[in-house]
Amino acid sequence: MQIPGSLLNLTVKVIAESLDMNALAVVAGRIVHNYDFHRQTGFSENLTIPRQVAARQFVSDIKKAGLFLKLVEVLVHLHTAGHMGRSYPIKDLRRIISSLRELGIIYDKQNSIFVEDPSQRRTKNWGTLLEGGEYSFALLRLDIVGNSRLVRQYPEDVIQSTYADFRAMVQDAVGYRNGRIWSWEGDGGLVAFFFSNKNLYATFAGMDIVNRLYLYNMMQCRLDAPLGVRLAVHGGMFEYTDNEEDIKRIDVVKKVIDIESTYTPPNSLTVSNTVANHFCKSMLQQFSPVKGPGGTAYYNYSLRWEQ
Repeated sequence: MQIPGSLLNLTVKVIAESLDMNALAVVAGRIVHNYDFHRQTGFSENLTIPRQVAARQFVSDIKKAGLFLKLVEVLVHLHTAGHMGRSYPIKDLRRIISSLRELGIIYDKQNSIFVEDPSQRRTKNWGTLLEGGEYSFALLRLDIVGNSRLVRQYPEDVIQSTYADFRAMVQDAVGYRNGRIWSWEGDGGLVAFFFSNKNLYATFAGMDIVNRLYLYNMMQCRLDAPLGVRLAVHGGMFEYTDNEEDIKRIDVVKKVIDIESTYTPPNSLTVSNTVANHFCKSMLQQFSPVKGPGGTAYYNYSLRWEQ
């Protein structure tokens, strides 16, 4: 994200007027390891660095490292929670936050991070994740059953329209829950969820798609038989990357693909025990147990009708 010079200058001014060098060292320590103000500014160890100089150099280094949003997050925390029992009011912090809002970046109080405003844009990293940074995600995998057969059986315009309907269905269900499509290959893809209720958001999105598919097949499907889709949800910690080929090599991604392809009947959703552990009892009752590898319990959701 491009940070305008006016915002950088404002941040330098806010830091220089609000924090002494000890407090600025605390801020630096929460963002980068062993940041050395004397080395970075060129001042010898026996000289005192002017706060304005230290603040300008620090903000410049942080901006170059792509950590500007992290810096403001730390300032917000210092302003609201202080440090070691001492309060640190940050003058004009609201102006920095307002400037970010004008750039389409908003503060998520629940998770204490800055993210892109979804009403303005939607990128894979929510405008905040760093390449190589380790985060916890919930992943929703989707795949149309018998894609090769369908492509051979139906005219291209029918297939393209049907698959476009499916993608629109997915975009609506996951966009409502702040998910991001990480990869899409026409007949399916991978969707990521990042925020605190990510396992539930991913599962609800999958359940929503299963329900929408039923209505779509009843009322709109252009095919002679219902469109079949398998869905799965699994989650875990891994390093974020924007490269789709690298994403395929991630163990958590391989796992959710295996759950979808091996343990999921058409037009249903299977979730791993890692995800199901976040369900309440009434939520879990909507799912049927599925025997996974080595006796692992998975859980499957499909539309069921009372006899």
